[in-house]
Amino acid sequence: MTRKLFGTDGVRGRANTDPMTAEMALKLGAAAGRYFRRDQSPVHRVVIGKDTRLSGYMIENALTAGFTSTGMNVLLLGPVPTPAVGLLTPSMRADVGVMISASHNPATDNGIKFFGPDGFKLSDEAEQEIERLVFSDITPAQSENIGRAKRIDDGRFRYIERVKGTFPQGRTLEGLKVVIDCANGAAYRAAPEVLWELGAEVIPLGVSPNGFNINDGVGSTAPGAAAARIRETGADLGICLDGDADRVILIDETGEVADGDQIMALFADRWAEEGRLKGHTLAATVMSNLGLERYLNDRSIVLHRTPVG
Repeated sequence: MTRKLFGTDGVRGRANTDPMTAEMALKLGAAAGRYFRRDQSPVHRVVIGKDTRLSGYMIENALTAGFTSTGMNVLLLGPVPTPAVGLLTPSMRADVGVMISASHNPATDNGIKFFGPDGFKLSDEAEQEIERLVFSDITPAQSENIGRAKRIDDGRFRYIERVKGTFPQGRTLEGLKVVIDCANGAAYRAAPEVLWELGAEVIPLGVSPNGFNINDGVGSTAPGAAAARIRETGADLGICLDGDADRVILIDETGEVADGDQIMALFADRWAEEGRLKGHTLAATVMSNLGLERYLNDRSIVLHRTPVG
């Protein structure tokens, strides 16, 4: 089957232009709802998060209508990072999770990304079947079986607690001054709160979303703003996120952007020492440089390159 909707990271496009229209979001919600309601369980749930784009309201409501029309109950998280949807989908016993975002792209774009009940991206086969259902006749639920929608006000706090739980007990970030650039996106509240609660002195940037300024001169696609703030304030570290906070750029105390391959090498080295590196293998894209491969080879770590796009 030739794909018409799904790309490498869900369905994306310019907001209010095919395929990123309210009509298509409605059909996608109904198709995904029908796909995940294949068993006879009496309760079916979907968790929906979004970033701060203006079009998120339109797409969120359309998806909700589609899912509830097939009998799915919808739990609305509001603006949360993409990883929050991955974490909260299984913890809230949902059948499927959805993130409404176009990641690092401009505010005029948007996208819909699905997660399975395990919190991971759907398989190609699942996406193909949902796409097939979009272009077929979907039988709606009986009127007495229409789903409900509920806004989850503490979704961000649940995610914050999960993130903090990964930090070693008995350690804090006290004495560390951190510039955190949230790109006016999904992590504009969660990221500064996590750092502050762990003890850091937080210098926030890109935390005033207005629906149009996501990724606009701030965030991981424009780390210069954070670098300048580091030099102005004497901060120890800069962290730049993108619109949905699933990618990061790190900046050192001099305002220099850290090379991504170097960061991956450091993580791989440490995890290999701790026995946490699965298969003693690091997966990176074909864009990673030869220096990373040589560094890992010297430490008997396998580099697996994957295609981009």
